[in-house]
Amino acid sequence: MINERLTLKEMEEKYPDEWLFIVDCEHSENTELLSGVVAVHSRSEADIHEASMRYKGSAAIRYTGEIRKDVGYLF
Repeated sequence: MINERLTLKEMEEKYPDEWLFIVDCEHSENTELLSGVVAVHSRSEADIHEASMRYKGSAAIRYTGEIRKDVGYLF
């Protein structure tokens, strides 16, 4: 279902080892991502960053896999 609100755990289960561009985010009081709508998902980080350049508004980017410790990422 498009525009389906998912919890972070549901996103991780539905899109394993993928980059997510999440809109309509709900955060806890300490700004932890609780839920949102996955607008774009891809195994390519570049696809997500491309989507973020076109989007106007508040969003989050999340990777659902394990990030290698020898690679530096800026979020």
